[in-house]
Amino acid sequence: MKKRALTLNTFLIISVLTSLAGCQNNTAQSTSDTATSAKKAKAEKAISNSNCDSTVTNQEFSFDALALQVFKADTNKIKSLFMNPVALKMAKDTDKNNGGVRYYLYNFTDGINKITLFYNHGFYIEYADIKNDKVQLNKKVSIGMNQDVFLKLINVKSINCDTITVQDDEMTFESVYIFKKAKLREIRMGQTVE
Repeated sequence: MKKRALTLNTFLIISVLTSLAGCQNNTAQSTSDTATSAKKAKAEKAISNSNCDSTVTNQEFSFDALALQVFKADTNKIKSLFMNPVALKMAKDTDKNNGGVRYYLYNFTDGINKITLFYNHGFYIEYADIKNDKVQLNKKVSIGMNQDVFLKLINVKSINCDTITVQDDEMTFESVYIFKKAKLREIRMGQTVE
């Protein structure tokens, strides 16, 4: 009977120790899961608050975003949009989606900012990337301006997004205004349909 009690006590001790070890393991795992969940929630919150895109229709801040109408301008007038010396390079359009008609692309750049135009009885903006305040834009929009000032210009009360896409009335052209910490950092413009 004494041997059986010893075996029973040994079994109980082993069971308790195993149970305790299991609880400690579960506690460690639970703490780890909680820490992982907290990190995941924090990352998801950062992503959800970081950047979004809002679209607005406004002719003068999409197709007419530059300080002059490029359609009627010549290359010297277009160069005058840049405050720094600008280089002009011409290249043949390699896009075959424009009905077999090939256009020459006029690439204007000051080394930082770039405006690419094509000519078809007038100049059209193919693509533009404005990264500093050395390009003249419509309504005195400039890199570094406050987002709330820009929103007033486009007649919008509030947008909580870092990226504001402005389309023309026909939705064939858009200008994308990219803000960081409520300051305009970059503008990209381009055709949305061929």
